[in-house]
Amino acid sequence: MLWKRLAVLVPVLLAAGCTSADDPRPPLRVAPYVDIASGSLDIAEAVRASGQTDFTLAFVVANRSKACAPTWGGTVPLDSPRVQADLDAIARLGGEVTVSTGGATGTYLESVCSRAELTAAYRAALDAAGSNDLDVDIERPVTPDTVTGALADLQRERGTSVTLTVPVAGPDRGLTKESTALLRSAAAAGVELSVNAMTMNFDPAGAGWADAMVAATDAVAADLAAIWPDRDVHRMLGVTPMIGVNDTGPVTTLSDAQTVLRYAEARGLGFVRFWSVNRDNDGCSGTVSPSCSGIAQSRFEFLRLFGGGH
Repeated sequence: MLWKRLAVLVPVLLAAGCTSADDPRPPLRVAPYVDIASGSLDIAEAVRASGQTDFTLAFVVANRSKACAPTWGGTVPLDSPRVQADLDAIARLGGEVTVSTGGATGTYLESVCSRAELTAAYRAALDAAGSNDLDVDIERPVTPDTVTGALADLQRERGTSVTLTVPVAGPDRGLTKESTALLRSAAAAGVELSVNAMTMNFDPAGAGWADAMVAATDAVAADLAAIWPDRDVHRMLGVTPMIGVNDTGPVTTLSDAQTVLRYAEARGLGFVRFWSVNRDNDGCSGTVSPSCSGIAQSRFEFLRLFGGGH
């Protein structure tokens, strides 16, 4: 099993440390998720506390009537003054945003829109955020060709940067079969993309949680190499843990997150994120909450770590 190699692999990766000044690889991009629809985060405060300025804003989904109408979280209009104030704050601080659709809850645009409608919905969401960087987070069944066809159309129209965020099945299994089908559809449609592996909410299969997340990411890289054999799959790959207590029990500590970061740098991954900045505090203990991590930590401690403190 892949994770059994971690006893040898992890010390080597930890010794590699952060990317050196003479390393020819681009620096690891960091853009943690923000639940922008909730309104529970002072983004300017987060930036001041951490220096982190780039964020992935979640999630654009269909409205409550389940029509093909993009909203933040199903209830907040794309042109919401509150959301626009957050966007303005990020821009003033020199940051960039990625717009994320889908997620764990709500009605997917990807499930209720036709291909042409979905392209238009993506366009509207990006324009509202002043971005051309789209993350499509698919955690439930969709029709792959509808999604990837819309992404191909959008990319031809405006050169949008596209990431597909997908769950992983485990440390020795890599991608789920549904995720593999989606990525094969994207390859067939000619979509240029990166892949974001959600290293959260899976069975660690007896490994320590940090080792399991690293092994799962290696397994995803192997799956990508089977789909894109001529690509540098590590450069097109990103990783996203869930900080603190995960929904299914594992706990991502600061030490675990540091291991994942150093692994990402040593492997030359394209980016890292985490779910979510809204949870980056110790406002609860031992529980799963959208507004706190469930572990002992200081406020924005993960954000400081991911933003360069590792």
